[in-house]
Amino acid sequence: MKLFRRGLGRRRQVQLTFNLARRQVLQRYRESMFGLVWTLMTPMILLLIYGFVFSQVFKSRWVGDVENEPYALLIFSGLMIFNFLSETLNGSSSLVQSNALLVKRTTVSPRLLPYALTLSTLFTFAINSMAFLIMYVWLNGRLPSPYALQVYVLVVAVAIFATGVGMVISAVSAYFRDVQQIVPLLTTALLFFSPVFFPLESLPDGIERVVRAVNPLSYPIEQSKNVLFLERWLSLPGLLQYTAVALIVWWVGSMIYKVASRGFADVV
Repeated sequence: MKLFRRGLGRRRQVQLTFNLARRQVLQRYRESMFGLVWTLMTPMILLLIYGFVFSQVFKSRWVGDVENEPYALLIFSGLMIFNFLSETLNGSSSLVQSNALLVKRTTVSPRLLPYALTLSTLFTFAINSMAFLIMYVWLNGRLPSPYALQVYVLVVAVAIFATGVGMVISAVSAYFRDVQQIVPLLTTALLFFSPVFFPLESLPDGIERVVRAVNPLSYPIEQSKNVLFLERWLSLPGLLQYTAVALIVWWVGSMIYKVASRGFADVV
């Protein structure tokens, strides 16, 4: 009976998490005329803009094995993963404050909020991947190879990492509001040190080694180009190493968030 009750409790928590994620997605477009249609329109418009500006105005070209691929697709493949991490971390900086009523006046555990946020940003990634697929077929005249499905394995690893870091940010920002101003600056800097607009090989050797070592997006973005455009398998040692680090970050983040969440109701 005790195990049965525990199972029902966990099932209810999962349902609540999905409901919170759905609420966050709907709130984002609640006041707009087109509503959720913007989730598909926005990445399509951005992809067209990036393609025109970088390939037609700046005449940019990618250097390396994927140099013959459409530059807009190369940029967008990296932006999809960057935006997923960025939205999760930026959203975490105001997560507790934006859910103050839930934290104070309901029985919903604040520990569910980071997972709901990650699920909502995963939804955005899924929509972005649909836009990418449409543009890929339009520009290349064919579907991506089955190797491309491996990108979702990368996203799961990034989601684990992002949730862990997001929990740390949420815990700290609940007590120190300045974090809300700092995190967007850091994610913007991360964009320009990630292989989104250029390959890491184009950096000086010393800087390249540092970026590969400290940038959490170096491995997933580079590997995404390999599976999407070069039809290669993921680097298994790199994936295992990245996932192991992500799990450690998630565990540390969950411990910090668990302790900090006890005082959320007093500070929001």
